[in-house]
Amino acid sequence: MEAVRNTDRETRCTQALRLHEESGDRQAMALDCYQLGTVYQDGGHLDLAVAMFRRALVLCEAIKDQQGVAAAYTRLGLLHEMKGDMGQALFFLGEAQSRHEALADVRGLAADIGYLGFVHFQLGEYDDAENCYREALALNEQTSATAKQAEDLANLGNLFNILGRGEEAEEAFHKALVLYEQAADPRGMGGTYRSLGNMWLQRGDTEQARQLLELSLSLNRQAGYDLGEGLALDSLGSICERDGQLDAARTHYEQAHAAIVVTGHPKHMAQAHGRLGALLLRVDESDCARDHLERAVELSRQQHDAANTARWSKRLADAVMKSEGDLQRARQLYDDAMRYFHEAGDMKGEAQVYVGMGNLEARQGQNTQAVAMWTAATEC
Repeated sequence: MEAVRNTDRETRCTQALRLHEESGDRQAMALDCYQLGTVYQDGGHLDLAVAMFRRALVLCEAIKDQQGVAAAYTRLGLLHEMKGDMGQALFFLGEAQSRHEALADVRGLAADIGYLGFVHFQLGEYDDAENCYREALALNEQTSATAKQAEDLANLGNLFNILGRGEEAEEAFHKALVLYEQAADPRGMGGTYRSLGNMWLQRGDTEQARQLLELSLSLNRQAGYDLGEGLALDSLGSICERDGQLDAARTHYEQAHAAIVVTGHPKHMAQAHGRLGALLLRVDESDCARDHLERAVELSRQQHDAANTARWSKRLADAVMKSEGDLQRARQLYDDAMRYFHEAGDMKGEAQVYVGMGNLEARQGQNTQAVAMWTAATEC
């Protein structure tokens, strides 16, 4: 089981809900459903959380609690983003935005617009993302919401980094850190230090990256934020792997996996399984590698994440060939990966698949075909 349940909180909320159902107190029931949904979300049980927030929404609509309706729409939007259903995320967050506008709730409106920016960012719609982040920041400045301003600036920093606007990214991150410190928000600071660490890692300064990521890890542990802790550990593992420190990398990846799987976040769970599986494959533990990579492929497919489905399918094909010798299945996995990489114009990905396919042909004694595959890899 890859998520945990806070049974004490769940029991208390469930008992309260039953009492309020018996008394017919719909307002209290709506609050109970909202709180129970939060318990499920925190424990990584996203489908149960969706069901509870939907019920809270219906109850709030029935009693004409427009603030509750808006809050439920926001939560549903965030949950669908976590589940990888960006269309539903945009719909629910759009509904939340319109409700908060009608209520003249500037804080709620700013939060919705910021979350919409994050969805656009996930979709690669960077102009829309920047517009949303800037609008959310301007609204949060009106209300002096320090932590939310920091969040908007950190989001802008991540966007600028993706777009190659390094100086703007650094400036945004450092402004965010100042505001998070003012707000006494270790979780926000931890996330921003992780973004800075990953930026320096991209630039090749592994020592600076390591220091920032270790600070991120410490702050996330202080905040009790499992996902942030897991992501910091994942990045630290990648530094160790780059440096050839495979035992240390494995420790970090295993710890990252343990921290992330309890959150129930499918995208990050896929990454945790995939990273660990790929490393285990590298150290010739093919059976364990295969189990993790199977899960990574499954979760990536559920997310409709073609890039990572291809990435982990290639690694899984390697593991299947080593551990099972099931060459037919390995070939199908290579074909699946190649199809995406070709459609995406990802020649590096194609080259990796050609290498795997060459190894497969060689194992079958088809040496001429193997050489052809390896030659294609070199050309890519």
